[in-house]
Amino acid sequence: MERHKIGRMIPPFLMTTIILKVLSEKPMHGYQIAEEISKTLEKEVPKPAIYFALKKLEKGGFLTFKWEMREKGPARKTYYITEEGEELLKHKMELLKKFYKILGKILGEVK
Repeated sequence: MERHKIGRMIPPFLMTTIILKVLSEKPMHGYQIAEEISKTLEKEVPKPAIYFALKKLEKGGFLTFKWEMREKGPARKTYYITEEGEELLKHKMELLKKFYKILGKILGEVK
């Protein structure tokens, strides 16, 4: 599989779920989020796909951010999950558990 296409393979539902899960563990800036997601998926995920999902979550009120000033280099956004984001993550995780059960049934039938 080509590296640059992995972002298109990840449904937006799953991308936003992964981002919320990562941020539920600790606040991070965009590059850290991208690294965590790539590590989790064992594939490099295009940063534009991640930033698109971050912007969508931010607009929905599921994430917030603070500008982090650094001695060297430009300021960067550190993202935080909101209470609404925590609730959305819970809901998405329940849906994924149900989906996982369905996939288990389907894949169990495939020989």
